[in-house]
Amino acid sequence: MPILHQAEEAHIVNVSSMAAFMGLPQNAVYSLTKGAIRSFTEALRAELASSNIGVSALFPGAVGTQILESARGAQSERLAAFGRTKFSHFLARTPEAAARKILRAIVHDKARVLLGPDSRLLDFIARFFPGRNKLIGRALDLLK
Repeated sequence: MPILHQAEEAHIVNVSSMAAFMGLPQNAVYSLTKGAIRSFTEALRAELASSNIGVSALFPGAVGTQILESARGAQSERLAAFGRTKFSHFLARTPEAAARKILRAIVHDKARVLLGPDSRLLDFIARFFPGRNKLIGRALDLLK
């Protein structure tokens, strides 16, 4: 942190996940860690508010990479199946578009960066329909 304080401007972007918004079925530990990143980032942003260091939390949705095909764990096959669905390409941003959005968030010192329509949708569900993570589990079951 001392090096960042010495810089004229600095910014930290912590990568969380949509799983920080609500616990995802079969992914309790993953959801826990991503929620911890969210809380840590919010606390760090408050601590550094009077400094030259900005802090943002990134909540990426689908980005056009091979990450779903490379997933491991209890949901790996479901995630890979989702990556092969007909509508998945409508949700996926290109890595370049994702990078542009992240850069804009840094320039404007945004606290939260919701990357993609799927991230915004899950954030909306978590805010206005709390405790509805069963809906996500059912949606994943449909992909079997």
